[in-house]
Amino acid sequence: MSQRDRDDFLWQGGIDLNKLSAELTSLRPKVATKKCWEPLIDLTEESTRLVLKGEIAGVKGDETELTYIPERHSILLRGHRMEDVESDEERVGVFQLEILYGHFEREIALPKDIAIVPSNIRAMFRDGILIVLIPKMMTTSHQVVIETS
Repeated sequence: MSQRDRDDFLWQGGIDLNKLSAELTSLRPKVATKKCWEPLIDLTEESTRLVLKGEIAGVKGDETELTYIPERHSILLRGHRMEDVESDEERVGVFQLEILYGHFEREIALPKDIAIVPSNIRAMFRDGILIVLIPKMMTTSHQVVIETS
């Protein structure tokens, strides 16, 4: 193995360890220090809008609240997922619990350099995913002919 290959291998290993460390340290304290859980989020950009998707399966529309916070240019998603279970007397054992229930909250920072139209934000549910369409403010740049005298 050449020195360059070895250096590249070690560099990539360091990057992978950094990512793993960040994931482990960022996920554990959130669960331990908050009284609510945080849904997973995707935020993507299209030509005319931002698209925010939140994984909140089992949550009804009337159990969610979306708020635009102009001071921080962010969207606050809050809600509650009820556990639909039989009574505790019927449950005789628990083997695995990974689905989080109760209150959830997540603030999603929007890109600072993208102006939006908050009054036209729309949201919908599709297959357990909350989809929020955030229109971008379009700057109309049209050509102007200036006449000289």
